[in-house]
Amino acid sequence: MANTIAEAIKEAVSEVVSTYTGNSPELMATEARKDDFALAEISSIIGLTGEKLQGAFVVSLDKELLFEFMKLLLGESPTELNQEALDLAGELANMICGAFRRRFENFGATLKASVPSMITGKDYKIHSLCKTPRVTFKFKIGDQFLYVEFCLDKIA
Repeated sequence: MANTIAEAIKEAVSEVVSTYTGNSPELMATEARKDDFALAEISSIIGLTGEKLQGAFVVSLDKELLFEFMKLLLGESPTELNQEALDLAGELANMICGAFRRRFENFGATLKASVPSMITGKDYKIHSLCKTPRVTFKFKIGDQFLYVEFCLDKIA
């Protein structure tokens, strides 16, 4: 059982990525971020709410890693970013966030999640509604990177 939020996120990413792709993600870095620049070409943003909590859970990756996941899961990958790829990116974020939320319940609080909002492109910003900085977890998968950003605020 995860003893910290960081462990819960690491376990959730490992569970989903290794289960569905056979790859073992390696946590490379964890840092608090105050800037809003996105870390990859594709971001799935999930809003989180609880009884006295609100926050965001963001999963970002470049299309090359997403296409590798598609090849492993579906047997083929597109040459361009398309709706099927975006659907898979959103579902990947849903699964990682769901695995995290199950672990988060061990801390005594339940979080509900919104449907992911997808953002794609280069040089875009993600403005979270959190007052606290987002904590970023950088995972290496093969020679690519997957990022999970998380923030959570107490509300009155």
